Amino acid sequence: MAAGLNEPLGIAAASGTAVCWAFTALFFSAASRRIGQYHVNQIRLVIACVLLSIACAVLQVYQPVPLNQLVLLGLSGLIGLTLGDAAGFSSLQILGARRASLLGALAPGCAAILMIPMLGESLNWIGVCGMLLTLGGVMWVVLERGQPGEIHGSATLGIVMGLLGAIGQAGGLIFSKAGMGMTSPDGLMNDIAGVDPSTVVPISPVLGTLTRMLAGTAILLGYAVVRGSLGQTWQKLRNRPALAQTSAGAFFGPFIGVTLSLVAVKYANTAVAATIMGTSPVLVIPIVAIIYKQKVTWRAVIGAVVAVAGVTILGLRLLIEESL
Repeated sequence: MAAGLNEPLGIAAASGTAVCWAFTALFFSAASRRIGQYHVNQIRLVIACVLLSIACAVLQVYQPVPLNQLVLLGLSGLIGLTLGDAAGFSSLQILGARRASLLGALAPGCAAILMIPMLGESLNWIGVCGMLLTLGGVMWVVLERGQPGEIHGSATLGIVMGLLGAIGQAGGLIFSKAGMGMTSPDGLMNDIAGVDPSTVVPISPVLGTLTRMLAGTAILLGYAVVRGSLGQTWQKLRNRPALAQTSAGAFFGPFIGVTLSLVAVKYANTAVAATIMGTSPVLVIPIVAIIYKQKVTWRAVIGAVVAVAGVTILGLRLLIEESL
């Protein structure tokens, strides 16, 4: 159970995360076409760290964090933001947005599997049905059509990277939830870290996000220094349109979106939160239709309706179970 369980707040935060990530995908996609995913990834994390540092100061949420929880949050940044995102970006470049999004939709399933032994959480059969319905709606949309020449490179490598990205995203959520502190710290994760009801310290999602970002950024920039590419990233900052797009993406994604995702997993069931956040590919559709005037097909509309129905079932699963 999450600290200070308030699942409606968690579900609302997960929905907000999905909206933010939909906008983020558009901004980062545009910026990547100008300066490349590798440089966008570095710049976005640095900008997010600056924004989060300011937010923590304004909200006065800085506090001492126990070393074991600090390690868990740092590992969540490594697994989710550094390794997971790198694998996801690689899959995106090889397979294209459609197939990569399909593999990314596996993240909630990975979270559902991991949360049982790692966090001691569970999901009733109604929740499982809602999760499957939501994922089915998302997959129906992203499988709509392919583009000629969509795959660039080894399809096998792209699939492997996509799977690793999904696992990394799920693992990052699991480590984040444990690191922020659970009032009922059950499961293997807290046993290994030595977190129990007498030592757990609740951490603000904003501070938790900053901790994750700092860990992920330090590792990524360290790799850039070793690789000798940090100077190239600095030069890319001169591309003002790309910088503006990356800044907007960093605001909606690593700053607002990731913070909301930690609020979601803090107050809601991990699998439920991950499933709702996984609807972002569907939410991209109306945004693209409005901004780029692209035609929305009936298949996309049906997929969106199915996904929303699944999210509704997830949110009302306890009430539905009580009424049966």
